[in-house]
Amino acid sequence: MVAKIESELGPVVTSAVHSIREAIPVYRSLHGAQLADVEAIAYWSLRRLMALWAHGDRAIDDRDHKRFRAIGSARAADGRPLADVLRAYRVASSVFVRHVTTEYLDVLDPRDIAELGLGVLDAIDAISEEIIGAYVVAREQLTSDRTQAHALLLDDLLAGRHTSPGAVADRTRELDLELPSHPNLLVVEPASAGRPLTDDIAESLVLALGLTPPDRTASSTQRTHLCTRREQRAILLLPSTIDRVQVDTESRATGVRGCLVERSTISGISSAWRLASEALDTAPDHAFEDRAVLDAGDAQLLALLTARPTADTSEVVRTVLGSLTEAANIHLLEGLSAFITTGTATAAATQLHVHPQTLRYRLRRAQEVTGRDPRSAWHRLALDTAIQLRQLG
Repeated sequence: MVAKIESELGPVVTSAVHSIREAIPVYRSLHGAQLADVEAIAYWSLRRLMALWAHGDRAIDDRDHKRFRAIGSARAADGRPLADVLRAYRVASSVFVRHVTTEYLDVLDPRDIAELGLGVLDAIDAISEEIIGAYVVAREQLTSDRTQAHALLLDDLLAGRHTSPGAVADRTRELDLELPSHPNLLVVEPASAGRPLTDDIAESLVLALGLTPPDRTASSTQRTHLCTRREQRAILLLPSTIDRVQVDTESRATGVRGCLVERSTISGISSAWRLASEALDTAPDHAFEDRAVLDAGDAQLLALLTARPTADTSEVVRTVLGSLTEAANIHLLEGLSAFITTGTATAAATQLHVHPQTLRYRLRRAQEVTGRDPRSAWHRLALDTAIQLRQLG
């Protein structure tokens, strides 16, 4: 019978993982390698539980203790809430017990069922002790160095890990952070080729933006940002109150250039990071002709021009034209389109049957709305592309 139950563990594990995801919200956001890890741990744990039951031994051995301590440390690094981790083991165990007692009730005697129940209780107790101990030690180590802990949190968000509201709330509470719900993501690199991006440069930019580096002595509850590094690039998660104009001014003064994706969601930080990073990989030098920082419109345009799978034509229109597409601004959009088509304000005015001064006023207003000068080659490309996409749509 033991061999038969073991042969059925695959479907039981699938059912257990499904029950875990149904019962514990933080597990619903796990996909790919993380979900496979949960399945592997569930399979191993239930197989060990069954082996202990089959041999009448309810004590887990040293190898089991080590593995559960390693799991506790890993979950602490992941930032997965401890209560949710322990509950996952209880849910998986209940699925296993229910399967065995339902399918084999006729062939099990009361003593077998009692031994299984007691074995599960003893195992859960031992597992909890090892996981809690390792988890607490690992969290203390992580949070003792706030600079590293802040960077690790942002690293997790960039990788798409632990983006559920509950998981992020737990991590920020432990680190005394006050992250905005819709932060701005900034990626910067040295403006001059061959110049290294040092920690001093990254810190200077943070200070210039009016923020406190994580290794300073100011109260940590004042910190509303995160910062980490990727080789010669720094990634900053900023409050939404810090806009592109301020970022551009201070980046230019600090000697860096970058890309800013404004008002991302916490769950969208990973996508925003890829968008900004790929934009810096592919942007031509003349895209930085009149500024140090690209915006989401530039990044969306570059994704389209380089045929990225994530390219979204509707996002190009939205992020480049902004409120020009609103009914109240259609006259500005028509004036801009006519100028790009004809090449001069006079010719555009003639095409639209308006006075040249009226056309020039509309161009100034369109530039104020979009932040783009149609006389610049890069901005003209962005505006023309967005206008054409809007007409095609």
